[in-house]
Amino acid sequence: MTADRHTSHFTMQYITFTILLYMGLVRGRTEEDQATASGVNGEIRMGIRPSERCFYQLSSECPKVEHFNDCPCKRIRIISHSSSEENAVFCCNLNSRTFDTGLACANFPNNVSYIHIRNATLDTFNVSEVKWRRLKSLAITDGKINRIKGQFLMMTPTHCLNLSNNAMVDIENNSFTRLAQLTSLDISYNNITHLPALNTMNGREFWLDISGTNTLWCHDIYQYINKTGEKQIIFNRENETVCSASKTWHWFNTTEQVPLKQVRYLSLLQTECPKGENWQCQCSFGRLDIVEGKPPTLAVNVDCSGIQLSELPDRLPRNTIALNVSYNNITVLDELRINPCYQDIREFYADYNSISSINKLEGSKFLDNYALLSLRHNKIKSLPTYILTPNAYDKNYVGSKLVKLGGNELHCDCNTAKYLKVWLQTRILDSDEVLCENVKEKVVDLEPSKMCVYPGDWTDYIYYIIGAEVLMLMSLIAKVSYDYWVFKTAGYLPWPANKMPKLPCDWLCET
Repeated sequence: MTADRHTSHFTMQYITFTILLYMGLVRGRTEEDQATASGVNGEIRMGIRPSERCFYQLSSECPKVEHFNDCPCKRIRIISHSSSEENAVFCCNLNSRTFDTGLACANFPNNVSYIHIRNATLDTFNVSEVKWRRLKSLAITDGKINRIKGQFLMMTPTHCLNLSNNAMVDIENNSFTRLAQLTSLDISYNNITHLPALNTMNGREFWLDISGTNTLWCHDIYQYINKTGEKQIIFNRENETVCSASKTWHWFNTTEQVPLKQVRYLSLLQTECPKGENWQCQCSFGRLDIVEGKPPTLAVNVDCSGIQLSELPDRLPRNTIALNVSYNNITVLDELRINPCYQDIREFYADYNSISSINKLEGSKFLDNYALLSLRHNKIKSLPTYILTPNAYDKNYVGSKLVKLGGNELHCDCNTAKYLKVWLQTRILDSDEVLCENVKEKVVDLEPSKMCVYPGDWTDYIYYIIGAEVLMLMSLIAKVSYDYWVFKTAGYLPWPANKMPKLPCDWLCET
C-alpha cells in the first residue's frame, strides 16, 4: 500500500509538474506573442513573419537613468522558439561618448543574442567590430545615425537587422554582403539614396522594408531587383513604399515619387515584351510619364525595328508610350485603331515599311493621344489632311502633334500645289522631303500656275466642230428661207427641188 501510495504520489507530482511546465511554456509564449504587439520583449512589424522578427522594445521600457552611474542598458532573458533561454540587451539614449560604456555595464556582448538600441546619436556606426559577431538580431532604431560603415564579419548569424528611423544618409555598399543568414532588413524612414548590396544567395525569402525612405532612387532599386531575382525579395509594406525617379519634362528637371509596384513591374518587363518564333522586340524603361489626374508612371519604350515583321505586334507591355517598328514589311496600321494595347502610345515610328494609306486611322484614339507620328519612306500616295488635323474643340489637345512623311511619293495635281503644299509646310516636320510620283519635283516646290494649266488635247477641237455645225445650220436656214421667197415671188421651185425625182407621197401635195 505504501509503495502504491508513493507511486500514486509520484505520478500526481509528475503530472502536476508536466501541467505546470506546459502552462509555463504556454504563458511564456503568450507573453512573448503579446510582447510582439506591445513591445515588452520584442516586436514584429506588420507583415514580417515571426521567424524573421527583430528583438524590439518600446520607449516606455527604457531603463531609468536618474543618476550619473545608472546604466542606460539592461539585460532581458527571453525564451526562443526552441524553448531555450537566451539573453537580450536593451539600451536607450546612447551617444558616441556613452556607447561603449553603456553596453559594457550590461555585460554585452557576453552571452547576448539579441540587442535593441533606441534613440542613439552617432555620426558613424561601425558594423565590422567583433562585438556584433554573435548576434542573431540587431536593432538600432529611432535615433540619429549619419552613416553605416565597415562590413559584418564572416559567419555572423544575424537573421534580422533593423536600422529604421535614423535619418541615415549613407550605407557602405558591402556592409551586409557577409550576412548569409539575413532574412529581414528594415531600413525604413531614412534618407539614403542607394540600396546596399544584399546577400540573397541560396534562394531563401528575403524581407525588405524601405517604406518611408523616399530618397532611394528607383533606378537603383530596379537594377537590384533585376539582378537578384524578383522572387527572392518580398517588400514589406509595399503599398506604402515609393522611390524617387528623375524626369525630364520640357525645359526643366526635377524628381517625382513613384510607387514601388511600378518599379517591380519593370523587372517583369522583358517577359511581356512582344516576341515570336523568329523575332524578339526590345523593351526598356523610358521616362517618368506625368499625366494630369493620374499617378506618375514609368513609361515603356518598345523597339521592334528591323526584325522582318509583316504586321504590328498584337500585344504590348503596359504603359507603352513609344513603339518603333521601322525597317519591316508592315502594310497596314489596323492595330492602332482597334487594339486597346495601343491606346496609350504617343510616339509611333514606322519608317521604311510598305504602308500605303492612313485612312484607317480616322476616328482612332491614337489620333487623340499621339505626339509624334513618323511614316517616312513608305508607299503613301494620297494624304487626307483632315485625318491628321487636330480638332480645334478638343480640350485635351495641348501643343503640336508632330508628323514625319519624308520619302513618300504622293500623286500630285492642282489641289496638291494649291492646298496640300501649304498644309505640309505647317504640319509636317520634313515637308521638304515629301515627293511627287508623277512629277519629278518636291511637293513644296510645286507652282500652282504650272500644275493648274492643262495641256491641249482632242477635247479642244470639239469647240471647232460645234462652231462649224452652227455655221452650217445657219447657212441651211438662210438657203431654205431664200428658196421660199423665190417660190412665192417667181412661182417656180429652185433648181435642186425641180430636178428631184417624185416620191410616192408627192400626190398628196398635188391634190
